[in-house]
Amino acid sequence: MRWRIGLATILGVVAWASNAPAQSIELASIGSQYMPSADLRGVPGKVQVASYDVALNAPIPVAEKTFIIPGLGYHADSVSYSGTAPEFVQLRAFQSIEASALVVQMLPDSWSIAARLATGLAGDFQAVDAGLLRASAVATATHSFSKRFTLGGGAITSFSFGTFLPLPAVFVDWKPFDGFEVESFLPAFAKVHYTVLTRVRFGISGDFNGNEYAVRDPRVAGSDFDNLAYSVGTAGVTLGVRLFSSVWLNGLAGHSFFRRIDRRDASRDLVPGGRDDIPNVPVIRAALVWKIPERD
Repeated sequence: MRWRIGLATILGVVAWASNAPAQSIELASIGSQYMPSADLRGVPGKVQVASYDVALNAPIPVAEKTFIIPGLGYHADSVSYSGTAPEFVQLRAFQSIEASALVVQMLPDSWSIAARLATGLAGDFQAVDAGLLRASAVATATHSFSKRFTLGGGAITSFSFGTFLPLPAVFVDWKPFDGFEVESFLPAFAKVHYTVLTRVRFGISGDFNGNEYAVRDPRVAGSDFDNLAYSVGTAGVTLGVRLFSSVWLNGLAGHSFFRRIDRRDASRDLVPGGRDDIPNVPVIRAALVWKIPERD
């Protein structure tokens, strides 16, 4: 599944694991990202992608040091084209829906462990079959050396189209002084930000996201084209404003540094001419986020 759908939940894992304030856990968020048109490689024409996300999380305390956080996520990539040849198949909309469960266990000596399992569907939804099914998992162990420094590690895994893909993950959270924070959960994101008077937050951020979609459009029926993978890396400056209580309006203005579309067959092998490295473009992102109110 697309990593950003589960990003709020991953941040929740890290927050509890590092004994960070509860406001780090996002209860609900809705956001969008806009990227202007760019030339397609290999064929005439331009492509423009806009993305939309919705996420919900519900932390449930099971015991004094045990939490379960069920969640729901929705992501959509809306694609538009211009200047393409009449025979070019314009695939315009891809969606993913995900249900997840996160378990966090606090341990003695400032240790904690967390595991998140998720499953869902991803595709163009022109037809629904078993090929749309996806699964992913995140497992972490973290240790807080102090209230200002936490280090952790684990793994991110995904399963789609009969392929299991594990990736190592490293988490670092460092607060050298009040208001300033360096936070990374590699390979998903890294960011540095400073908060002024608990109400305005600015900084820099970089992240990498991707998803794989089953393609069931009847216009490609009978071909080897079975699924599409879209990956994008972005970096930019960020600004967040606390509107009221624990509701934040966050934004990013930056530029992509990696964009790729892979068209694959049912075995996840590239079809002939199936890879497009799309030119990088400016990126605008905005999100409305509701967090757990900060504890005293």
